[in-house]
Amino acid sequence: MTQKKKTPPSVTEIPQTITLKKQAWFERPNVLALLLAAIAALLYAVTYRNEWALDDIISITMNSFTQKGFAGIPDLLSKDSFYGFVGSASELTGGRWRPLALLSFATEIEIFGWKNGGAEANLQLAHYMHFTNIMLYAAIGFLMFKVIARFMIRNIWSAFAITLLFIVHPIHTEVVANIKSRDELLSWFFLLLTLYLSFKSKSSNNILLMPLSLICFFLALLSKENGVTFIAILPITFYCFSDKNWLKSFLATIPFVVVVLFYIGIRFSVMDFVHKDITEIMNAPYLRATGTEAFATKMFVLGKYLVMLFYPHPLSYDYSFNEIPYKNLLDWQVIMSSIVQLALLIYAFLEIRNKNLIAYGILFYFFSIFIASNLLVDTGAPMAERFVFQASFGFLIALVVLIEKLISKLKLNELNRKVISGLLIVLICIPASLKTYARSQEWIRDKVLFVKDVETCPNSARTNNGAGTSYIFYGDDVKGDSLKKISRYDSAIYFLKKASNIHPTYTDPYLNLGVAYDRKKMIDSAEYFWNKARALQPNHPKLTEFDKVLVSDFLDDAAKVYQKGDTSRAISDFRKATKYAPADPKTWYNLAGIYFTTHHYDSARICFDKTLQLDPNHADAKRALNFMNATHR
Repeated sequence: MTQKKKTPPSVTEIPQTITLKKQAWFERPNVLALLLAAIAALLYAVTYRNEWALDDIISITMNSFTQKGFAGIPDLLSKDSFYGFVGSASELTGGRWRPLALLSFATEIEIFGWKNGGAEANLQLAHYMHFTNIMLYAAIGFLMFKVIARFMIRNIWSAFAITLLFIVHPIHTEVVANIKSRDELLSWFFLLLTLYLSFKSKSSNNILLMPLSLICFFLALLSKENGVTFIAILPITFYCFSDKNWLKSFLATIPFVVVVLFYIGIRFSVMDFVHKDITEIMNAPYLRATGTEAFATKMFVLGKYLVMLFYPHPLSYDYSFNEIPYKNLLDWQVIMSSIVQLALLIYAFLEIRNKNLIAYGILFYFFSIFIASNLLVDTGAPMAERFVFQASFGFLIALVVLIEKLISKLKLNELNRKVISGLLIVLICIPASLKTYARSQEWIRDKVLFVKDVETCPNSARTNNGAGTSYIFYGDDVKGDSLKKISRYDSAIYFLKKASNIHPTYTDPYLNLGVAYDRKKMIDSAEYFWNKARALQPNHPKLTEFDKVLVSDFLDDAAKVYQKGDTSRAISDFRKATKYAPADPKTWYNLAGIYFTTHHYDSARICFDKTLQLDPNHADAKRALNFMNATHR
C-alpha cells in the first residue's frame, strides 16, 4: 500500500490564526543596502580632497599609456600594466596585467583631460578619481549586503553587521584612499556581482543571468588576478548556500574554470614570461632567506594579518625590507601563528560538510589570502594591507556568526540578545570608523603619508627613504626662514642615512642624500653620494640630471672662490665640471682660461684643443690658441 505524498498547504489552507508580520520600512533590504552605501560614501568623503599618492605615479601620473586617454587603450590591453611607466616589461616578480583599472583611469583622463605640467597641474583630476573610488566602495557596500541577506545568511541584521564591519574596517583605507588600488575595488565589486547573478539565476530560474555572471567574473580577473581564488571559493559557496551537493557544486563551477583558462591564455599571450633573476631585495623580499626562514617568515606574516584584522593599528603603506626580519621555525610568534591557522583549517575542513558558516568564513579567508601569501608565487612584497581586502569578507562572516553563537548561549530573551549584539557591533564600529577617518586623511599626499608611516615602520628602508624625500620637499616649501629650511634638510639626511644603513645597496637613498646635501650647498657631499649611487646603478636615469646640477654647482663655486683669490680651488672645481660634462665645450674653455690665467700654459693648450674638438667653430678658443702659439711656444 503506497502512501499519498503530502503537498504543502495552499495559502487558503493556512490557519486563520496565523498573521504575517508587516516589515517595518527600516527593515527593508533596499533601505538597509542604501544606508550602508551612504555610510561608506560619507566615511570616505574626506578622501575627495586627497591628491596623488604612492603608486599613482605608476598607474597614472607617469604612465604614458594611461595619459593618452582612449588612444592608450590598445597598449593598456596588450602590455604589462607597468609598461607605460617603466617603458619595458615589468621587472617585478609575478608580472602585472590588470588592464581594467587602467582603462578606467584612461577614460577619466579622456573625459576630464590631462594638463601639461605633471601631477601638480592635475590635482583636480585626482579629486575626480578619488570620487570614483568612493562611489565604487559605496556600491560594494550595497551589493555585499544584498548578496549576504538574500542568498547567504538570509538574516537581515547579521548581513547588516557583516557589511557594516567591512565598510568601516580601517585596514581597507589603503584600497579606497589610494587611487591606484582601484584594481582591488573593481575586482571585489565584480566578484560580488558574479555571486549575485549566479544565485539570482538559480533562484529565479533565469538561465540568461548565468552568462552575465561569467562576464562579471572575467571582468574581475581583468581587474586583478585575485579572482582566480574563486575557483576554490565557488564550490563551497554553492554547497553552503544552495541545495546542491558537493558533486553538483563542483559541476556548477566548471563554467568559471573555463573563464579562468581563457583568461590565463590571454595573459600568457600578453605577458613576457621570460624568467628574470631579481637581485634587488626590495622587489624580492625573500631573496636572502633560506628555505626554512622564508617559510617561517611567511607564516609569521599570515599571523600578523589575523592580528591586524582584529586590531588594525598601527597601519603603514609599506612593510618591506627590513621591517619584518627573517624568522626561524622556533620563533614563538611563528609557532603560535602556525598552530592557530592549522587549528582554524582543521576546524573548517571538518565542519564545512555541515554547511557551518564559521567554517565557510574561514575557508573563504584562507583561499582568498593564499594568492598573496607568497607561499606559491612571490608577489614582490612581504606584506600589504590591500592583500586582505577580499579575504576580510570571510573573516567578518566567521566573526559575526561566532559572536551571535556566543550571545545565543546567554540565558536571555531574544530582544535582549539582539540589543547586546547591536551594542557590541556599535562599540566595534565607532573606534573603527574614527581610525578609518583619521587614516584616510594621512593618505592625502606622499609627504604626509611618508612622514607618518616611518613612525609605524621605522626599520623599513623604503619608509625611511620616503620620509627623507618628504623632508627635502618640506625644506623646499619653507620661505625665508633659513634655519627652519636647514633643519628640514637635516631631518631628510637623518632618515636617508638610516635607509642606506638598513639597506646599503639601495640606490634611492644615495640619490636623495645627494639632493639634500646639494640643497645645503655642500657640493662635495652631494657628489660623494651621487657617485655612491652611480657605483650601484651606473645607468640610473636620474644621474644625467644630477650631473648637470654638479656642473652648475662647480662652475658657480669656481667663480666665487676665484674672486677670493683661491685659484687652486677654482681649478679643482673647473676640472670636476669637465668630469661631469665631458662633451661641453664651454666647460673646457673655462678650465683652459683659468689654466692660462695661472700660467699653466701646457694644460691651457690641452683644454683649448679639447674645446675645439668639441666645437670646431668656437671663435674664442681659436683666438686664445693662436695667441698662445704665438707667445708661449
